[in-house]
Amino acid sequence: MNEQQLLELVTGELSLNDKESTETNAGYYSRRKARHFYVAYSGGVDSTVLLSLMTKLRSNFDFELTALHANHQLNPHSTDWEFHCQQVCDQFNVPLISSSLDLPSSSEGLAREARYKWFDKTVKPNSVLLTAHHRQDRVETLLFNLLRGAGSRGLSSMRSKRPFNSSVLHRPLVHVARQDLISYASQQELAWVEDPSNQDNDYSRNHIRNVIVPALEDFRSDAVQNIARAAWNLEQENTLLKEIAIGDLVEVREHPKHPIDKSYALCVDDVQHLSLNRQANLVRFWLQSLNLHIPSQRMLVQILEAFINPPKSTAVLQESGVQFRFYKGYMYVMSAIDQIDSDMSIHWKDVYKPIDLFEKEIRVDSTRKLRELCDSNNLSDVRLSSRSGLTNPKALQGHSLNLKKWLQDIGVPPWRRSAMPILTMVSSGNDIVLGPVDQHIHNDWVMLESPVSKLS
Repeated sequence: MNEQQLLELVTGELSLNDKESTETNAGYYSRRKARHFYVAYSGGVDSTVLLSLMTKLRSNFDFELTALHANHQLNPHSTDWEFHCQQVCDQFNVPLISSSLDLPSSSEGLAREARYKWFDKTVKPNSVLLTAHHRQDRVETLLFNLLRGAGSRGLSSMRSKRPFNSSVLHRPLVHVARQDLISYASQQELAWVEDPSNQDNDYSRNHIRNVIVPALEDFRSDAVQNIARAAWNLEQENTLLKEIAIGDLVEVREHPKHPIDKSYALCVDDVQHLSLNRQANLVRFWLQSLNLHIPSQRMLVQILEAFINPPKSTAVLQESGVQFRFYKGYMYVMSAIDQIDSDMSIHWKDVYKPIDLFEKEIRVDSTRKLRELCDSNNLSDVRLSSRSGLTNPKALQGHSLNLKKWLQDIGVPPWRRSAMPILTMVSSGNDIVLGPVDQHIHNDWVMLESPVSKLS
C-alpha cells in the first residue's frame, strides 16, 4: 500500500470529504463540530506514520491536530523518547501534550488504563482521538481474548471506532498491514523509537506477537489476513446483537439511577418474556451501557436463574465490586455497598422555594397541598430526616406510625429504608410524618425533578 492509498484510506475512514453528519458507533457526530483530531503518539513506527499522514491531510482539510504522549516512566529511556516525540512534533508543526504517569506497577493493563484515563481528561468534547492500531494488533487482541474464553464482543476486538466519553475514538489503520506502515516510514525517512520490552516474551501479548502469530503464518501465509477478517465479521455480528438488545431494552421497564444507592433496576417480568439467550444479551448490553462490570458466565447464569426464582430481599449476588439484588419484581444493580449513611436532617425553611438533595442530584418542590397545610396550621418547621433521626413518629391522623412496616408496604427496598428522606412537620413536639421523598414513589406533598444540573 503506497502513500496515496494510505491517505485515501484514512480520508475515507475519517469521512473528511463528507459535509453531512456521519453516523458512527458513538451515534451521530457532525463533521463541522469534530474538527479537532488528537493522535495518541508513542514515538513508535505505527503512531509516527499516523501522525505523518494526518499532517499531510491537515494541509487539504480544515482541522486542528494535536499529539498526545503518555510517558509511563517504565523504561530508562522514557525521558529520551518523550524528547524525541517533541522534536518530531516540532518538525511537523504539531503541538504536543505530554504527561508523566505515576503507575503502581509495570502491568500492561494498568499502564493502558492510566493512559486512557489521561486521554479522557485531555481530549476536548466533540473531538476525535486517533490511535495507530493496525491489522496485526487486531489479530493479537483476538487471539489474546480467545485464550481468555471471551465472547463475540471480546473477539470482535478493536472496532475501527467507538464512543469515547463525549468524543470518538477512531482507529483508521486497523485494516492496514504493519509491513505497509514500515514501508511508508522508510520511504518517508521518518524517525521512530523502538521499545526493547516488545521483545520480552514474558508479556502475554508479546508472546502472541513474537511466537504464536509467526507460527500461524508458517502454517498459512494468509493467517493474519483471515483472522483479521474473522474479527471484522464478529464485529458485524456483535453490532447486530447490540441492535437486538436495544430493541429489547425499549420493551423493559427500568428505573434510572437512584440518588441514595446509585442503583439502576430492570423489571424482571418484562425480561422473562425473552428467551434465555436474549436475556443474557440484554443484561450484558445494559451493564455495558452503564459502564458497569460485565458478569462472568458463572455470574450470568446465577442472574438468569434469579429471574425465574428471585432470591430473598436480603440476598446479594456480587462480583468484581458490583452487586445484584432482587426486590418487588425488579433486579437492582449497583456498586458494592455495605451500608448507606442514614444521617439526614434538613430544615425546609420556606416550602415556597425548592431545595436540592444528594449533592444537587434531586430537586424537591412543594405541591399546593403542602403549602396549604403549612399555611393553615401556621407551620414553619418542615424537615427532611432519615428514619434514625425521627423519635416517636406520628401519622397525620395522630396515631403512632411503624415506619419500618410502612416503608416495606410501599415498596422501599430494605437496604434504602434507613437512608430514605422522610418529609415531616413538627407539631406539639412530635414528628408528623407526611411521606417518603423518593423518585419512584408517588407523593402528594412534593414534586421531584432530576437531575438538577440539567435543569439549572
